[in-house]
Amino acid sequence: MILEAGLAKAIAAGGGLVSGAAIIAGMAGGGQYAATQADPAQLASAVCAYTGKSPTLKTSATSKRLDLTPHQAANARIIVKTANDLGLPRRAAVIGIATALQESSLDNSTVGDHGRAFGIFQQHPEHGWGTRAQVSTPRHATRTFFDRLTRVKNWPAKPLTAVAQAIQRSAFPNAYAKHEARAERLVTGLTESPASRKARDTLELSPADTKAVRDSIELATSLGVTRATVVADVEMALQAGALRSARKYVKPGASTAQLAEKIVRTVADRRCKELSRKINQVLDPTTLAAIRTSDRGAVALAAALKMIGVPYSWGGGGPTGPSFGIDHGAETKGFDCSGLAEYAWAKAGVRIGGHTSVQWRSGVRVPRSELKPGDLVFFATNPRDPSTIHHVVMNIDGKRYVHAPTTGSKVQVGQWTASREAEFAGAVRPR
Repeated sequence: MILEAGLAKAIAAGGGLVSGAAIIAGMAGGGQYAATQADPAQLASAVCAYTGKSPTLKTSATSKRLDLTPHQAANARIIVKTANDLGLPRRAAVIGIATALQESSLDNSTVGDHGRAFGIFQQHPEHGWGTRAQVSTPRHATRTFFDRLTRVKNWPAKPLTAVAQAIQRSAFPNAYAKHEARAERLVTGLTESPASRKARDTLELSPADTKAVRDSIELATSLGVTRATVVADVEMALQAGALRSARKYVKPGASTAQLAEKIVRTVADRRCKELSRKINQVLDPTTLAAIRTSDRGAVALAAALKMIGVPYSWGGGGPTGPSFGIDHGAETKGFDCSGLAEYAWAKAGVRIGGHTSVQWRSGVRVPRSELKPGDLVFFATNPRDPSTIHHVVMNIDGKRYVHAPTTGSKVQVGQWTASREAEFAGAVRPR
């Protein structure tokens, strides 16, 4: 039930949960979403973010396993628990684990930098982290790491590698990005026990109620409405008796807020998995093998693939993700071609600028025959004249690419054609 306190303020003429039925129409600030809500690839990243996750790419057959020694697992659990104890969002734990993977492989006995750096984060006592004994104690090291993390301005919105580098001051500033996907899996595996997963999955709503909540989540993400607002609206729907199949979970004297939170988390989590499967349908063994590498281009490619289904928005997108565009993209939250490329490479820790004219000069030229995953490929009206470049895509395997094509479309995988070959102006590998 979308009420005045929540999504109704963002909708001009109705939409959302109305007596358990989903009505999506007349949306203000994103009208193009009305016709595309049923698309199972729609806004995968935003929906998954409602669960504190990102879409999952099947990068290995053992992706569901922690693949850690008992010692490493114990240190990873300390990082996750410390983030929770400090009230930090899930993102903090992901950054912490990715950093520790790079610095020490989560091994507290590691001594580096010519005997001056210690512990899971390789902290230097002379730089104010504490004594050698303290920085070699995982709990102390983790707390001091998170203390400095929270001092990084706007850290939740910045690329992982940029935040880690701001804290660590490493001689290898771009090295952290390659651990992000694994850190995401580890945090998920360490956060959810088998018992908690079973408890979460026992919540069952009717197909109609599930669809109503799911459509409201997707509508909210398309309009940039916060997760907390959706939870509040679901709680009001529970109180009004609109979600009939959820009544059996309402206990006398119990808080409906907790149940609303569980409903949103459960529905969003299931939808996230559906969207992840949709994304993985476009991936083949060659692409997966490329993404498994630690190369920055592969990191950027994986980030772009996770945006499949996000709408095209003229002038939209940037380092932090989709955004409302300009002119005919002003009412759509998404990416244009250069915005997608800028976002993806920012996730790999490389700033390439937000316009094709700047991106054309953001790295080294690469011959067509030597393309690698993530390389920027440019198409022009006159291939010999860079000033006529009109489109940029990200190479997958030399035969396919991911891009944001044009108004009315969505981020998708395209294929090289004769016309594309004729427009090929060149390729750039950012650095």
